[in-house]
Amino acid sequence: MSTFYEVRRRDGAARLGLLSLNGEKQQTPLLFHGDSLRSGKEGFAVRSVEAADFAALCQKENWNAPRGAVLLPSVHPLFSKLNEAIPFLNVDCYVLSYASALLYSPRAFVRRIIAAREAIPPDTALWVPGIATAENAAVLIYMGVDLVDDTSAVIQGYQGLYHTEEGAHELSDLEELPCVCSVCSSIRADELRERDNKERAQLLAQHNSLLLEKELKKVRTHIRAGTVREYTELRVRSSPFLTAVLRLLDLEEKAYFEQRTPVSRNCVMMANTLESLWRVEVKRFARRVLNRYEPPQRRILLLLPCSARKPYSRSPSHRKFSDAIAPYRGHVHEVIVTSPLGVVPRELEVVYPAAFYDIPVTGHWDAEERAWVASCLRNYLELHSPRYERIVAHLSGAYRDMCFSVAADLGLDVISTCDVDEDMTASSALQRLREELAELCGDTKRLPGFEHKASMLRAMADYQFGRGVGRALFSESERRRLKITGKFPAYQLSADGAVLARVVPTYGLLTLTLNGARRIADLLAAYTVHIGDFLPRGSILAPGVVDAGAAIRVNDEVLFSGEKAFGVGRAKMAGWEMVASRRGLAVEVREVTALNPV
Repeated sequence: MSTFYEVRRRDGAARLGLLSLNGEKQQTPLLFHGDSLRSGKEGFAVRSVEAADFAALCQKENWNAPRGAVLLPSVHPLFSKLNEAIPFLNVDCYVLSYASALLYSPRAFVRRIIAAREAIPPDTALWVPGIATAENAAVLIYMGVDLVDDTSAVIQGYQGLYHTEEGAHELSDLEELPCVCSVCSSIRADELRERDNKERAQLLAQHNSLLLEKELKKVRTHIRAGTVREYTELRVRSSPFLTAVLRLLDLEEKAYFEQRTPVSRNCVMMANTLESLWRVEVKRFARRVLNRYEPPQRRILLLLPCSARKPYSRSPSHRKFSDAIAPYRGHVHEVIVTSPLGVVPRELEVVYPAAFYDIPVTGHWDAEERAWVASCLRNYLELHSPRYERIVAHLSGAYRDMCFSVAADLGLDVISTCDVDEDMTASSALQRLREELAELCGDTKRLPGFEHKASMLRAMADYQFGRGVGRALFSESERRRLKITGKFPAYQLSADGAVLARVVPTYGLLTLTLNGARRIADLLAAYTVHIGDFLPRGSILAPGVVDAGAAIRVNDEVLFSGEKAFGVGRAKMAGWEMVASRRGLAVEVREVTALNPV
């Protein structure tokens, strides 16, 4: 439980926060300088479980400065005593002891830091001392570390090591100093080597510390932008150790990151490396397509390639596809095959991350990329192929190879309208697509504008909240009362003039009004926040939350209800974090109504 620390923004497990030190609010992730710690200038008192005043940490009286408790390794005789006390401690920070021992094993590095983060309250800071450098700082913060220090950077400076973002170098190996900090811009490499041992060590230590401070500023910038994962993928490339750490995080700590990863961001997800295939957003999208999405009733499944422009419908290639199939759209269900998301039903092309990703396009697919996309297509066809009469693939190249390989494994017949390496937008290919659909469909059947839009909104509601919610939002008995207005993709659903829901293209989300929330409230228990006996006048803070749905993630659309209020808003914490925290913004309120006006 924290008094002097508050998390303000999240990007996965990485957080931006404010820590009050000496009466000033310092932004985290924060760098402590060793000399300031030794002199007490940081104003931060650390207490061990072995300290005589340990019991006082459970009391709030006379608490005028931040306090921290040291997390002990499991082999320590007092380990169990501290673990039992953690839920009751009034501290702002926990310090992971013996952190330097983690640098010898990627698995130990991952497990101890993640275990520490999971063991302590989410509204307290985690300090991993003595190991941060410019090379590994991004990974530490990506994992959920809030505080670091320059101890390792300074010590290695005194050992004659010159730090860069990509690692450490012996000063004797450098012809020039590849940096423009205040140290490096004032002296040449040969001049630095000629200084006496003490002065040279001090200058190297100062450079290493400045570089680490610069790195933390860069990481904070990426957290604000929502791109800390992309930056971490870039940073680990310099080190086999750090690359192994990231892979272990993706493979063995999936649940930890899934709980902390937002359901949407208003920025592009860059999938530039093979590690991008393991991102939470990619796995979550594929899982929801299988578990929550229900295809519309159409006779023909049409498999199409992705496009560089998002949403796909706005791309030149997909406009050509749309023109080709327009007379038969009422018979045809479009599904886009793409890396890294696997398969994207047309109805979900505007959700996050389907409308918010970019990949390097070379025409060549890696084996892991092929295997992942093929598995997504296989899962979709296994589940849904019985509902279609025929499957048509307007694909060429690697797309076509994967499609036919999966179809062969499942014993499915697929009609191809493209030659092996044919341009899929070529007039000959498009004409072949028209002719094949004409033969398969027989009669023309254009899709009414309302049904085309409604299928998108139904699918988005199911994707966000669970299968069946879309049907409840679009009650068949009220079909004549419903109206969809607006230009693609910013549709708005209303009934008898009252708005029920809107598509917010900048986030790829469906947002509800009070009218829409009431209509489906019974189905949204997993996305409901129960608050105390008050009427929110602004945002809902964590202390006001009584309980929250376990499915809620950052940026989810949520309902909130209490004895005096009912409303809708956007979650700024995961549901589990709202319940476990005593500080911070839980729900950004959009609309609220009083249940018992006073």
